[in-house]
Amino acid sequence: MYQKSTNRIRVAVLSLILPIIFCVLLFWPLLTLGLQSLAGTGGEITFAQYREILTSHQYFKSFVNTFLLSLFSTLIALAVGIPAAVYVEGKSGKDRKILAVLLTIPLSLPGIVIGFFIIITFGRTGIVPKSIELITGNRALAFAYTFYGMLLGYVYFQIPRVVLTLRGAVSNISQDVLDSAKMLGASTFQSYVYVIIPTLKSSIISAASLSMATGFGAFGTAATLSRGYRVIPLEIAAAFTENFQPKLAGAMSIILVLITIFMLFGITRMAELWEYRRSGKEGARVL
Repeated sequence: MYQKSTNRIRVAVLSLILPIIFCVLLFWPLLTLGLQSLAGTGGEITFAQYREILTSHQYFKSFVNTFLLSLFSTLIALAVGIPAAVYVEGKSGKDRKILAVLLTIPLSLPGIVIGFFIIITFGRTGIVPKSIELITGNRALAFAYTFYGMLLGYVYFQIPRVVLTLRGAVSNISQDVLDSAKMLGASTFQSYVYVIIPTLKSSIISAASLSMATGFGAFGTAATLSRGYRVIPLEIAAAFTENFQPKLAGAMSIILVLITIFMLFGITRMAELWEYRRSGKEGARVL
């Protein structure tokens, strides 16, 4: 009897740890930011900070830039990550193990370091532009401080997240199914379209959601490569540190959190609706 009571107490204590962590590290900071962003100079509740953000062309453009970088980097990461995950989880081989290790390296690198990699490679005096200048006499591909440089930096740290999310699901795909598809005359492209991607659909949605959320919150890479191309994390940092407007920074943080949550739930909901319509069509065909 005493042992059962002790076990119940342990389970109750352990079950409370996660809610407490969420409250301390997530809900309480968000609540503090929300209240701070709504506080007026005289202590009254005001939405002046939110009106300023929503009506400002500068902040609107930063939100659009953040969305475009997250979207395109996610699409490119999926296009690269799905075949990479399939290859890594294929038949055993040293090259696959080496590739698996190489794909995890960007996860251990700070965003600033990734930004420096892009500058060293595609900066004005980078390796690639200088090499092209030596060969052709004209310097080209010096795009480190443009949208494309930031996009490349985002893709660099998005691919490992996509691959790691997909590898577990890829390992569950039977090699016999893929071999049967090849024996029936399916090309590699057809195998991906009709076998691999439908099987990995749930994991692909999870990987896309994680990648989009990471792109919205990325700071180090953007801070290193941004030269006039602003994103919301940089605007939040500038409002808090350079201009010392904590209320404005808090309002932008709340809007960014709401957009991210809405986007994550929206992606999941769209996938559920797509699956429901697809299953309904297949059921109608059977009937």
